Amino acid sequence: MKLVFTKRMKIAAGAVCAVVALSAGAALLSHDDVAAAKISKTKTSADSSLSTAEKELSHGDEVTTEQFSFMTFKKAPVESYDMHYYVSEKAKKKIIDPDDFWVEFPKDEGEYYDVKNDPLNFTETRSIAGEYYTVHDEITGTTQTLNAYDLVCQAIYNEVGDGWGNEAIKAQAVACYTWVRYNDEHGLIPTVGLRKNPTSKITSCVKAVEGQIVSYGGKTALTVYSASSAGYSTSAKNIWGQDHPYLQRVLSEFDNKDPNWGVETKYTKAQVAQILKEEAGIEPADDITKWFTVKEAYSGKYIKTMTLGGQNEVTKDISGGTLCGLFGLKSTAMDINFKNGVFTFKTYGWGHGVGMSQWGACYYAEAGYTYDQILTHYYINTTLTLSGVNSKAVSRSSWTQEQLSDEANTSETAVMDPTGQTVTPSSEQAQQPAEQTPASTDTAEQPEPEEQTDQPARTTVEQQAPQAAEEQAEQPAPQPEPTTDTQAQASE
Repeated sequence: MKLVFTKRMKIAAGAVCAVVALSAGAALLSHDDVAAAKISKTKTSADSSLSTAEKELSHGDEVTTEQFSFMTFKKAPVESYDMHYYVSEKAKKKIIDPDDFWVEFPKDEGEYYDVKNDPLNFTETRSIAGEYYTVHDEITGTTQTLNAYDLVCQAIYNEVGDGWGNEAIKAQAVACYTWVRYNDEHGLIPTVGLRKNPTSKITSCVKAVEGQIVSYGGKTALTVYSASSAGYSTSAKNIWGQDHPYLQRVLSEFDNKDPNWGVETKYTKAQVAQILKEEAGIEPADDITKWFTVKEAYSGKYIKTMTLGGQNEVTKDISGGTLCGLFGLKSTAMDINFKNGVFTFKTYGWGHGVGMSQWGACYYAEAGYTYDQILTHYYINTTLTLSGVNSKAVSRSSWTQEQLSDEANTSETAVMDPTGQTVTPSSEQAQQPAEQTPASTDTAEQPEPEEQTDQPARTTVEQQAPQAAEEQAEQPAPQPEPTTDTQAQASE
């Protein structure tokens, strides 16, 4: 499949990923340039010099490149972008048409990381089948204890299926095992989704990275992930108020390929008014342009705080997650438009957006990234290490059912799974006794389930913080220099 980039290309409403505006001076590296370059960090600025490759493009109107090939680019002037969720100071002075308007977002001048490390070529593995972990299974609503190998295989099968590339599946396997280890080290019972009878592709990928973890400063990292982000991941501090140095804002340039990118949810003016009144507890103002005001946003277009405007200048602040709950939206990253009597909420990505984007990992793997390059791209300044044997987890293999149940009943529950799904089992889903599953020794291909999907597990956006704060990690080497990205303003 070929992609054609013309000289006159505008960025669409929500696309903040790697789209190249050649008319504004964008430079596309050749495949030889990419192969020769060691991209350990990338700093993008408006005054970066034109590349040789760009100068060579001046003779033609278009250039063709293989799909998924990597590109570096020079930022185009802000006026060449068409991103309506940012407005210039001049535009703000204009009268807003109450019959056709976009809800304004604050100007984004945040920093982000875009890192491609060399492959680590790390091949050490060890069996984790002798370690037993207790988890809450969000599929059945039960609490189970099973060996780490089966646990990771079943969780991966549920998260991404086996339709993606091996490197993406291996990255997910390492992130999943690291997540389970992190929670166990902090006395928490994590929530995962388990899908039985994983295929041979899943089991072989897990075997290839078995026992490996993501570490930061010599300690197990908190490897949260979401289905996809909005072109940039966002920081743990923005979501949960806890600043993990490796969970920062990172470019995720392929997220616009996610089926959850640009999903539109529509409500009539009357429906929105009813929701604001009955669900949010505020009588909407007569001036419809004051119903929604973005008070705080981060990482481009994630809404942190939304102000609802009511009668007699009464206002109410709600979180982006609450807004999503009111209107059934997949992500706090969105555009909001009112036209022809209809509000359109256009969301980007699915989940909290912290850490690894699962769909981003899928397409980074397609682009040639190895699983360790994917992980060290999303988890800043981390590395892969071979985990030590978890003696506590090994001892669980000989525990009685009563001991397992006691631990499950006395341990704190991690209030979210790694993708941000809150744990809210219904009263009908009574906690079942922990169930031990023997370690898997058969790597033969398992029968295919009746229905298979490569879609990541669904997540909600009402994020909550992990209950245990991470111990202070040793200070690692200086982080790669982030990129300052002044987001484009709307064309006037």
